[in-house]
Amino acid sequence: MSLIEQAAMARKAFTLIEVLVVVMIMGILSSLGVIGYNNYTATAKDSATKANYETINKLSESEFAKCKLNKNSKIFNNHDCKSTTPPTVAQLDDYFTNTQKLKNPYDQKQKVIQNDICISGGITLKTTNTGEFETSYFSQKNNTKNTSNINSTWAQKFTDTKSTSVSFTCSQTASASQSSTSSVPTGSFSTYSVPTNCPSKNCLGAYIKVDKDGKMTGDYDGGAVMEKDVAQSWSNANYKWVLVNPADATGNVSSGCAQRACTYNFSNNTYTRGTQTYDPLTGKPK
Repeated sequence: MSLIEQAAMARKAFTLIEVLVVVMIMGILSSLGVIGYNNYTATAKDSATKANYETINKLSESEFAKCKLNKNSKIFNNHDCKSTTPPTVAQLDDYFTNTQKLKNPYDQKQKVIQNDICISGGITLKTTNTGEFETSYFSQKNNTKNTSNINSTWAQKFTDTKSTSVSFTCSQTASASQSSTSSVPTGSFSTYSVPTNCPSKNCLGAYIKVDKDGKMTGDYDGGAVMEKDVAQSWSNANYKWVLVNPADATGNVSSGCAQRACTYNFSNNTYTRGTQTYDPLTGKPK
């Protein structure tokens, strides 16, 4: 090979510096692509959360309007418009989760209805007064808390939905699975099961029989002393035996739910007696 040919081949090769420059440029372009994709998916999930929020609001308005148009209607699958009480949060939760099958865009295995607005993709749902419901969600994209107040015919005054949006910051936005720090699992009538972390053996304690609205029912107006296995075997598609007070260290059991005085809330697994809310794992006020 002549010197001229060797010189020509040398000119065709890349220097180490040129190779390093190309690798660096490829790395920059790759990182920009990852950032762009992450921004795209984050925006899509935030938009999907907003869409769920708007769907819940519109469906709630539509269901409540049925009662205004026809008192013989049933809303949210099974609540009678002629009932003296409005549907519970648990009923609405069950309707959106199991009938409408809304999914959490951040985690398809998690529910849309959550107790904490800072859970990614979660929408909170609560009652603010008799027949008045409040929905909220946090937009991670815009750092805003979006809230709607929806009235029903059970409210003191049936008005149009009012929505607000304010600047808001979550100290830590987490997934629903990461934020399950409550000692009592959240859920609905259809997903309720006796807690596994009772202080008493096999969850021995006081149980009450309630319907889908959380109202006490049965052949008598009090509760019963039983264990977890019995309570679950006695429950069915229409009624649940729910724990309201575990046995103490000596095995004694007591409950203040006589005379059908208690109402169970399946959305956050608490129960009320009068105006006071209680924790069923302790039987004490929250």
